[in-house]
Amino acid sequence: MHSPSQHFSALIRSFCGATLDAVTARNCRNLIISGSWVGLIEGGIVTYLPVFLARLGASPTMMSLLTAGQFLVGMIAYIPGGAYAERHTDQVRLANISSIIARSSYLLIALLPLAFEKTVLPPLAVTIWTLAAIPTAVFVPSFFTVMQQAIPVQIRAQFLGVRWAIMTIISAISVPLFGLLLDYTPFILGYQLVFGLSFLAAVLHMVHFGQIHVPPFVADSQAARGRRSGLEGARVFLRSFAESPLFVRYSLATLVFRLALYVPYALFSVYWVRDLHASDTVIGLRGGVGYAFLALGYVLWGRWSHRWGDRIVLLLSGLAFGLYPLATVMIPSMEWLSAVAALWGFAASGIDIGLFAMMMALSPEDKRPRFVAATYVLSSFTSFIGPLLGAALAESLGVRSCLLVGGGLQLLGALFFLWLPGREEILGQNPDKSAGRAAI
Repeated sequence: MHSPSQHFSALIRSFCGATLDAVTARNCRNLIISGSWVGLIEGGIVTYLPVFLARLGASPTMMSLLTAGQFLVGMIAYIPGGAYAERHTDQVRLANISSIIARSSYLLIALLPLAFEKTVLPPLAVTIWTLAAIPTAVFVPSFFTVMQQAIPVQIRAQFLGVRWAIMTIISAISVPLFGLLLDYTPFILGYQLVFGLSFLAAVLHMVHFGQIHVPPFVADSQAARGRRSGLEGARVFLRSFAESPLFVRYSLATLVFRLALYVPYALFSVYWVRDLHASDTVIGLRGGVGYAFLALGYVLWGRWSHRWGDRIVLLLSGLAFGLYPLATVMIPSMEWLSAVAALWGFAASGIDIGLFAMMMALSPEDKRPRFVAATYVLSSFTSFIGPLLGAALAESLGVRSCLLVGGGLQLLGALFFLWLPGREEILGQNPDKSAGRAAI
C-alpha cells in the first residue's frame, strides 16, 4: 500500500523523469497545492476586476492605470525589494508575509462599495491595486529564490509546466463559475463575493506555501555587507549585472516584446464589454477555454523547452501571441471569444515558460533575488509605458485600432527573440551549468 506522498512522487516522476526524495516530494506537493489557490485568484479578482471597472464606466485611461500603476511602483520598488529579500535567510517566511500583505488588497477592494459611492470606486480600486506592488516587490524575488531551492534543477522546467498547468486548470474551472455567479447576483454584490473569495484563496495559499522546507538562504555578499557603506553596497549590487553579459542580452532582447505585450493589454475588457456586448457568462466561458489551453500549453511547451531550447519556444509562441489581438478584432460577435481565447492560452504559456526558464538559467544562484528584481524592474517599465501608449492610441484612434496596432507590434517584437542566447552559449558561460541545462 503506497502513501499519498509516494503516489504524488510517482506522478511527478512520470512527468519529469526523476526520482524524488521525501523532502522534495513534499515541497512539490505544497507548491502545487499553493499554486492551485493562485489559480482561483487568477480566475477571480485578476480576471474580473477589469470587467468590474469597465461596468462602472471607467475610461480607457483609468483601465490602463489599473495595469500601469502597479508597474510604475514596481520600477521603483523591485531593486530595493530584491536587496531587502537578500538580507533574509528564511525566504519562505518572507515570501508568505509579503504575499499576504499584498493580497490583502483583494479584501479592501471587496469592502469599498460598503463605504463609497459608485463614481469613486474605480480610482480607489486602482489606487489600492497599485500600492499592493510595494510588498509584491519583496514577494517576487523571495518566491523565486524558494522555487530555485525547493525544486532540483533536473526537473525544474518540467515541474513548472505541471504546476502551472494544474494552476490554470483551476482557473479554467473557476472563471466560468464566477461568471455565472456574477450574472445571477446583484451587480456589485457578486463582485464583492468574487473578490472576497480571492482573498480567502490567498490565505490558503499562504498556509501551504509555509510548509515548504528549504535551506537558509545565504547571499554572496552577506558576510561583507556589514562593512560596506550604503553607496558601496548599491555599487556592488549593480556591478553584478555588468558581469553577466548574457543576462543583459536577454533583458534587451525581450524589451520590445514586453513593451508591445502591454500596449493593448488593458483594453481587451473594454472591447468585450462595449464593442462585443459580452455578458459575464460569455466572458467567463472565454476565460475557461483560455485557461484550459494555457494548462495544455504549459505541459507541451515545458517539454519542448527541454527539447528545443527556450529561444525557439519564445520565437514560436511570441509570433502566435501576436495573432491574438488581430484575431480578436476580426470576430463578428461575442460568441467567438472562446475560439480566440484558445490561441491566447496556448501562446501565452510558451512565453511564460520561455521567459522564466531563461531568466533562471542566466541568474547565479547566490544573486538570484537581485537578478529576479532586475528582470521585474524592466518588466515593470515596459508594463507601465505600454498601457499608457495603448490608452493614448485608444483615445485618438479607438479601441479596435489600438488592438490592431498592438498585435502588429507584438509580431515585430517576437522577431527580437532571434537575438537571445542559444543553448550552447548559456551552457558555455552559465556559472551553474547544470541549472542551465535543465532550464533551457
